Amino acid sequence: MPTITFEGRHCAGLRDPGRLIAKDLGFDYVDRIMLAEIAKKVGSTVEAVSMRKLKKPTLVDKFAKGVNQILNNSTTVGVGGDPYFGPGIENIMSKDYYELDETIIKNPEDLDYNRMIEATKEVVKDISDLGKVLLISRGAAAILKDKPNTLRIFFVASEEDRIERAKKMHNLSSDTDATDLLKHADHAQDEYYLKAFGLNFDDLGIYHAVLNTTNLDPEDCSKVIFSLIKEKLKV
Repeated sequence: MPTITFEGRHCAGLRDPGRLIAKDLGFDYVDRIMLAEIAKKVGSTVEAVSMRKLKKPTLVDKFAKGVNQILNNSTTVGVGGDPYFGPGIENIMSKDYYELDETIIKNPEDLDYNRMIEATKEVVKDISDLGKVLLISRGAAAILKDKPNTLRIFFVASEEDRIERAKKMHNLSSDTDATDLLKHADHAQDEYYLKAFGLNFDDLGIYHAVLNTTNLDPEDCSKVIFSLIKEKLKV
């Protein structure tokens, strides 16, 4: 299935272009919150949830059921199921990078953190095979760097723009508070990429293009991306 991945620093402005592209193409928009919801349902009550009478299965239900079926058919998964899924996995998977930084600093070998890495890899790989998806962050570009028919875009923005976005997004009153939040987010993202993929986050070699949202608004970004889609993807 065709897949698009967007990556960038926290508050680099990748979400608005992502929503525009996904809507125009009819792709499913998948961010960390949806990844966490999918992981929560994998291997637990997926069948019960998706088959309830009088209840239409949600997108999360459908993806979770598909991932569950892939795991059940996998020769690498034991009788007990995938050990990375289970109670509580959604709690750490739903955290943004700045929220993960305390865990990384205090205990980089935290069991839930390692579960999050492996569960994220599994869910991203599987849902990219199950449907047309646009994946926001969480290392999806690195996870799918060798997957055919995948477009990988990296977003950057000036520090000033990131600070203003952080203040608005997190209801912060001062530049100092926003700068501190971004510092923690960047550190956690760097550590995540290194631990999960053995990659430097700022190594842009796996991406097809880098877009600067300081100079390009969401509509401009979408135009550039659509031209790349026509050239690089079989939709």
